[in-house]
Amino acid sequence: METKYLSCAETARLVRAALKKNFPGVKFSVRSSVYSGGASIDVSWVLGPTTKEVDAIAGQYESADFDGSIDMETRYDHWLLPDGSAIVKHGPGTDGSMGNIPAVSNPMPPGAIPVSLGAHYVQCQRRYADRWEGETTLINQVAADMCKLQGVAWNGPNLTTGLFGSGDTNKSANMPGGF
Repeated sequence: METKYLSCAETARLVRAALKKNFPGVKFSVRSSVYSGGASIDVSWVLGPTTKEVDAIAGQYESADFDGSIDMETRYDHWLLPDGSAIVKHGPGTDGSMGNIPAVSNPMPPGAIPVSLGAHYVQCQRRYADRWEGETTLINQVAADMCKLQGVAWNGPNLTTGLFGSGDTNKSANMPGGF
């Protein structure tokens, strides 16, 4: 079966569709860039899912990886599945060149077609906002995200404890900035 070559813009459309399917109601900006020696896709959104959650979806459309330990890029071919998602078909990795990225080879899933995706990298960045009606919204979102990172329950702006570690018993209202 012949490999289908997708442009960076076509790959960006796949990324956009996958994000819409996995995060309904979240508005994503998906921009493709083609430049000398490569191409990339930039994904950004305001609030909503974490960067890690979006990376898990959008990252499947990257056709390259970079091994900084040996300053070497490696490329991947993919299987495009009937639902529009992609999995790596084959990638040589860098471990044969003393690097840290293992080689990958996956058999053809049912209904898949071999593709070469047009973007080397997909960068994802969650923003808090370009502008806010009120500063309180931003402060509460940042505090809630801090709690999530630390495994602390977010109980609202005046009832959260442990924001500065497990031994912290102060209410968030007593914090600098007066959450």
